Amino acid sequence: MKGSERNPSVGIVTIFDCDNYGAELQAYALPRALRGRGFDARLIDYPFYKSPRFRRTPLAAPALPLAPANALKERVMAARRACLRRLAGKAARRRDAAFAAFRASIPRTEPFLSFDDLLRAPPAFDAYLTGSDQVWNPRMGATLRPYFLDFLPEGARRLAYAASFGVSALPPPVEAQYRRWLSRYEAIGCREASGAALAARLCPQTPVAHVLDPTLLLTAQEWRAVAAPPDAARPYLLVYELVRAPGLWPLARRWAAARGCPPLRRAVGAPPPGRARRGGSRPGGLRRALRGGRRGAHHLLPWDGLFPALFQALLFHRSRRHGQRRAPGQPAPGPRRGKPPDPGKPGPRP
Repeated sequence: MKGSERNPSVGIVTIFDCDNYGAELQAYALPRALRGRGFDARLIDYPFYKSPRFRRTPLAAPALPLAPANALKERVMAARRACLRRLAGKAARRRDAAFAAFRASIPRTEPFLSFDDLLRAPPAFDAYLTGSDQVWNPRMGATLRPYFLDFLPEGARRLAYAASFGVSALPPPVEAQYRRWLSRYEAIGCREASGAALAARLCPQTPVAHVLDPTLLLTAQEWRAVAAPPDAARPYLLVYELVRAPGLWPLARRWAAARGCPPLRRAVGAPPPGRARRGGSRPGGLRRALRGGRRGAHHLLPWDGLFPALFQALLFHRSRRHGQRRAPGQPAPGPRRGKPPDPGKPGPRP
């Protein structure tokens, strides 16, 4: 910029501070990508409702009242996470420290620990951006108003990039409210094609586009700069299990045994005590490559929304002869009788 001109400032609200690899990576990527394009971009430090820092007030009520079963599930899962963290001990503390160190590299505002804080003193930016991830999921267990930038005065510039509804259709009780919230946006970018179609239907006068996840806006060099180098003595197979999938771990063990490399299981939350933690726990350090097998290095894609398919992409390939998926190193199946289940099909996202 010349003379006294300054870079336009952009405040970003997204899912942040939840110790989830995909969420933290997209929260890191979007402001970095905008800064590389000449904007003074920062996260608005509003923690996700599952963060220990989040302060629940009456204004934090979710858009849809949680069904009794879902409310019970929220409490049980919170208790389970706390229990696992206590059992994990040093491993959990090391993981917490790694996430905290990674978040420290993300430019952000002073903390706003509740929606009340945002309403009381909104941070000042030239424009405001709803970031990526399932920020508009109607089943979120806390208010969606911050993610629709509802704390801003009329006339504030509102935009969205790679926002996700997490559903292809909205429950009828919230559709009218969503239409009012979305109508204030100047432009909307959605992470999924189904989300873009939904937004276009709700707000036909607003420009809507299907856009890349922000993690894909950074180059390989930019990701290597924050990726921890592998510290294993020999190659290993990383299994990142977003949801428990029956049969996945035995399949991984067979695949790894065929190549003489140990499997390493990672899941959301702290691992059970005594679990090997080969490879470290740095969020930016999802292993750059897993070496071994006929196809050389096995690269992992560290972006949110692709985790359920990671194992499928890593473990299965298209058989040129039969045109169907099979585990590398295993014999080709015989004649097909009906359509067999696809073992690589990703499970549902929670």
